[in-house]
Amino acid sequence: MMRGGWQVRWLAGAVAGLMLAGSAVAREMRPSDLPVEVFAHRPVMSNVSLSPDGSHVAYLTPIGGRQHLVVRPVPLRDDQSPSILAPNDAEITGIHWPSNERLLLEVLGTEKVRAAMVGTSRSLPLRFSRVISVSRDMKDMKVLLDRRPKGYSFYLSDTPILNFVDAEHVLMAYPADTGPWPGVVKVNIVTGRHSQVQWPLPNVVSYIPDPTGGIRVAATYDDRRLELRYLSRAPGGPFREMRMQKLLSDEDAFTVLGFGRSGKDLFVASRHEGDRLAVYTYDIDTDTIGGKIADDPRYDVGAAMVRGGAVTAVTWTDDLPQRRWLDPAVQKMQEALDKAVPDSREIIIDTAADGSLLLTASHSLAAPTTYRLFDRRTGEYSFFGDTYPGIPQNLVSARRPVSFKARDGLEIPGYLTLPVGMPERNLPLIVMPHGGPMARDDGGFDILSQFLASRGYAVLQPNFRGSTGYGAAFQQAGERQWGGLMQDDVTDAAQWAVAQGYADPARMCIVGWSYGGYAALMATIKTPALFKCAIATAPVTNLIRLYREVGASSARNLYRGIFFGDDPDELRPISPFHNVEKVGAPVLLIHGDLDIQATVDHSKEMARALSRAGKPVEYVEIAGMDHSPLLTDQMVTVLKEWERFLARHIGR
Repeated sequence: MMRGGWQVRWLAGAVAGLMLAGSAVAREMRPSDLPVEVFAHRPVMSNVSLSPDGSHVAYLTPIGGRQHLVVRPVPLRDDQSPSILAPNDAEITGIHWPSNERLLLEVLGTEKVRAAMVGTSRSLPLRFSRVISVSRDMKDMKVLLDRRPKGYSFYLSDTPILNFVDAEHVLMAYPADTGPWPGVVKVNIVTGRHSQVQWPLPNVVSYIPDPTGGIRVAATYDDRRLELRYLSRAPGGPFREMRMQKLLSDEDAFTVLGFGRSGKDLFVASRHEGDRLAVYTYDIDTDTIGGKIADDPRYDVGAAMVRGGAVTAVTWTDDLPQRRWLDPAVQKMQEALDKAVPDSREIIIDTAADGSLLLTASHSLAAPTTYRLFDRRTGEYSFFGDTYPGIPQNLVSARRPVSFKARDGLEIPGYLTLPVGMPERNLPLIVMPHGGPMARDDGGFDILSQFLASRGYAVLQPNFRGSTGYGAAFQQAGERQWGGLMQDDVTDAAQWAVAQGYADPARMCIVGWSYGGYAALMATIKTPALFKCAIATAPVTNLIRLYREVGASSARNLYRGIFFGDDPDELRPISPFHNVEKVGAPVLLIHGDLDIQATVDHSKEMARALSRAGKPVEYVEIAGMDHSPLLTDQMVTVLKEWERFLARHIGR
């Protein structure tokens, strides 16, 4: 995999040559020489997108420790400077180009909400989302639908942007004054004026417009009955039930992804033909599933890229991101570009409206993500930017897809990262289970495992049962298995690494974030002699507390059914807080005081309980940090604490 300023010239549809002209590669530097700050900042480029006419690229970059919006011409001449927007205390999470002259920014903020709003005796941090319209030169800015949070009446948890109607209008979900459910409004992104398009539907969780902007499909959720209903209608007609799904009991998973360009067919993800999700067409008039569009024999295929209200590509992840375009010409170009760059997967992520310019992301098991531009007029495929230019290519640790059999014979996939320049035997090992737990690790560049490998540790990231993306049976095998089979898979991962000779059994620690932090703490209880230390960052520690917190969510019965069951007292044996006397290794707890997903009380209470029990524990609280760091300084603190603690217990 090559990183740097090289280009590919296309002649008669074939690759004519490659030119490597990158910056000088450091040859004497060791990975451990790289400072913590190199790994602590966000990618130098993220959320990269192309203007409709292909004249400008927008992306996020960390400046002074916080994400900034950058808009630069293509190509950037010596006499030009990019436009840069500095945020206040909100995080930019999405960038959209509704026109060549204007962008929409999705931002996420956190603030303490008065106790009266949330029914508690004190203020709690809550997240809220806003959409900002900004001119390309950053001189004109407007907050759209600005309204302070009112109780839990925020935007939907995902993007409030539903569709781009034209260059000046967008459809957005918007909470109503009369109840908790959102309706849909049409917003002028220049003036900020809006008009009602769809009044709120009871229990609605999402709206899906067609390419014309008509609200044709909606989804509602009944938490008491655990029923998800899709409603559909003809243009101008009433809603009718299209499909009902009984959650936790219906094996035929079904998700509406969006409309095709014609507005007649839907694209849906379904398991009706097997264990893995696949994408199909769906006839909205006859309520029948049609032909298969995309599937994978090992992985779920269940997401889509939507542009202009229409599905344009099907997306999924095997070891690396995959994308299948519905336009055969774009798909052919995707495959040709992929062949042009060795040892990587080239993914088209954006195109100019006339198809003349394509923006790609280059993913690899052995390099950070890079971005390139392909000009179809000249045949030039040129380097645009790197995500982590501060890490020389020869110091990047490649990720290896691995698998092992758990004690009950189930095959468990994962990823192994080994330190550069060290023998591949008897290494100090970090087992790092992912958060979620309904998530997964993949083979893409992972800055946390790179940091740990740079310090001389092997890193093993098991996708324990319950992880997503491997089919229904694998995910359902993790239901109600916190501290059970999910935990055993993490234990078996460590023992596999020892059996394979990668790990020194006397120098193993477990590190986790969120659910991974819970798994790290449970490892010190369930297998107290296996690991020499445990680091839990933003962990869940008290499952009875979590049971109550889940009970405050809009899907409490669903989450309780997947995770815990109906009796909180049954959670005591698998709750780290209630089993501190069994902890058999030193523990480091790190938590942000503005964490919403796992409140800081989880770590505070755990630290006090461990201290009372005479167990070795350190507690670090980071002011202003949510569940994950938004500022570089926050991540620097996290990584330095990891480095110090690990060096003390298993360092060389």
